[in-house]
Amino acid sequence: MFFCDLSEARNTGGIVSAVAAALDVPLGKDDPIVQFGYAIAGRGKCLIILDNFEQVIAHGAGTLCPWMERAVEATFVVTSREILGVPGEHILPLEPLAADGAGVELFVVRAQARKVDFALTASNKKIVHEIVALLDGLPLAIELAAARAVVLSPEQLLARLKDRFQILVGARGV
Repeated sequence: MFFCDLSEARNTGGIVSAVAAALDVPLGKDDPIVQFGYAIAGRGKCLIILDNFEQVIAHGAGTLCPWMERAVEATFVVTSREILGVPGEHILPLEPLAADGAGVELFVVRAQARKVDFALTASNKKIVHEIVALLDGLPLAIELAAARAVVLSPEQLLARLKDRFQILVGARGV
């Protein structure tokens, strides 16, 4: 299994660089799409996870299609908020997370990634549950909210979520 983080990729070169890092294959002078088609095929039966593909979706057919044709034993899992529209694509939509289970668990894990001492306690458990419910159990919204744990307590976050998604907007309005 090879995990390719495409969060920094913006073009074909970024995709290739992420795949190169994951497969631990140096970039050569030849066409990188062809080179990595062979590199993936050389791994035989494997799983290639391409995470955060939505910002490079325009390059999906130019990268994935040749790789899928060359590496017939490989399985590709692509995470994206948009449909790729490539041959052989199977879409698996993710349902909202339960506010009283996986949603709270995701919030805690992501909050701890930003603030090591964050803990789910008897006093904040109900508030975190309310936050997850207010965000409709949407994983991305939960992750964005949990990232605010470094500067806001769950109580403060809940108060600011009255304007549901405004607080989740990044500094550049993204």
